[in-house]
Amino acid sequence: MPGTAEGRCLAHLDEAALAAHLASLAPGAAVDHQGTRFSGALLQRLLARLTDPRTGHPRLGNADFQECCFTADARFAHAVFRGGARFTGATFMGLADFTHATFRGSCSFHRAVFLADASFPDAVFADGAVFGSAQFAKDAGFSRTDFHGSAGFTEAAFAASAHFGAAWFSGEACFREAAFRGDTLFGAAVLGGPAVFAGAVFHAAPALGPLVAAGSVNLTAARFLAPVALEIAARELVLAKTYWASAATLRLRYATVDLSDVVAERPLSIGAHPVPLLPPDEERRKEDRRRDESVLGGADPGVRIRSMHGADAAHLALTGTDLSGCLFTGALHLDRLGLEGRPSFARARGRRSGRQVLAEEHHWRAQQGERGWSPAPAGVAVQPPAVIAPLYLALRKSLEDGRNHPDAADFRYGEMEMRRRDATRPLKDRALLMAYWAVSGYALRLRRTLLWLVLAMTATVLTTALWGLPGTAPTAVARGGGVPGNFTLTSAPPADPTGPLRDRLTAHRLARSVPVALNAAVFRAPGQDLTVTGNYIDIASRMTEPVLLGLAVLSVRGRIKR
Repeated sequence: MPGTAEGRCLAHLDEAALAAHLASLAPGAAVDHQGTRFSGALLQRLLARLTDPRTGHPRLGNADFQECCFTADARFAHAVFRGGARFTGATFMGLADFTHATFRGSCSFHRAVFLADASFPDAVFADGAVFGSAQFAKDAGFSRTDFHGSAGFTEAAFAASAHFGAAWFSGEACFREAAFRGDTLFGAAVLGGPAVFAGAVFHAAPALGPLVAAGSVNLTAARFLAPVALEIAARELVLAKTYWASAATLRLRYATVDLSDVVAERPLSIGAHPVPLLPPDEERRKEDRRRDESVLGGADPGVRIRSMHGADAAHLALTGTDLSGCLFTGALHLDRLGLEGRPSFARARGRRSGRQVLAEEHHWRAQQGERGWSPAPAGVAVQPPAVIAPLYLALRKSLEDGRNHPDAADFRYGEMEMRRRDATRPLKDRALLMAYWAVSGYALRLRRTLLWLVLAMTATVLTTALWGLPGTAPTAVARGGGVPGNFTLTSAPPADPTGPLRDRLTAHRLARSVPVALNAAVFRAPGQDLTVTGNYIDIASRMTEPVLLGLAVLSVRGRIKR
């Protein structure tokens, strides 16, 4: 085998040849012992020859331990690997102790098997590390480990606890399709780059985080099979196609969240965390160890939901999140979505005082050329009103179930608007909705309704003064019945007013007309003798003004109801 003068495996050399080979080594030397079966004594003798007398710790150059088998504890604590370190396919039957080890070159533990504890706390990987397909049968300890460059744990299997508490990743941390069967601890871990957990399976992870990532955290198609609490501060959190078998709570900061195709069998709560997950540590700052939220560069700490396309919202609850850019098209059971706190949606025409609207309405109106509305981002299909109206209906029901009637009123308005704008609906239905909108804003616009009510009552007053009140007071006429003392009183029909119209608009006639309009609004008798035309005016008023008054009451109720 490589590494000996004889080309044979180090473990199979006789004592003389082994002693000669070890004598040729010095601290910092390169070693190549692929496939060697190391006993505890053999490894100890090898590391003793490589130990720097000034530090008392092993110092190696390029180190090749591929396919090696360490039958006893492998103690590389405080070792310095100055070149590449290759443990690909190695088997550690005892403790693998790399505490405070430093890997200055590339490092690979690809397909390595750790049958006992794997201990890497406070280790430093200066040029990345590869643990892809590694098998950890017992605890895997990477607490306070520094990963400079990428850290690859693709398809790694953690049968027991995986400890990454306070670890630092300067590049990508990839746990794609990894399996975590025990506790998964990333408390106070900070990533300068993205974190990829796509396809990972968490069998028993009661907590994940608090974890801070300067880039994105990708959990696409990850599966959580036990109750879990996630605390994550990241620029982006991708939860697309994730599966949640048990209750889960996500406390987030800074993140734009993708909830496309999420499936939750139990309550899944997502909320914005109000305070930093990792407060600044001044001592660490002095050591130039940026292990807090400062890696996010002072971005907006709020939480924004980007998409719920295809998600099952039956068990989903959102608290304090920004939904102004969220796409709800294709979501299931939206009427059961929990919207806690004060949900934040987009505003009509981008105005702060405008009604709350969905992003889909913004995109459709912008496509129609209406000014002040936001166009759809690249790659996002614009939905027609026939698709948007049911979204408003479902979300309105959700808000009403949460006793949030003022916000539900905005969504009722949006639903009616989309129905009115839907070209696939019958023309007569759209005409009726147009009238409903013009008169009262779907019984949700108080000022518009009051304006029409005032106009209707003003018209009643004017028309009554002009044509409804008789020109002269009706006179009573006594008619005898042929028997002394027996007579009846009859009144002559009110005479229509005559003369110029302007002469009829006197203060006296207007004052007499006002009660007619007021009484018509509440279905009371006019209290005045009216002409035939006046009676028709009164009937028309009784058909319109009470309706307008009722719509005004509904407008107020929709805003103040609790």
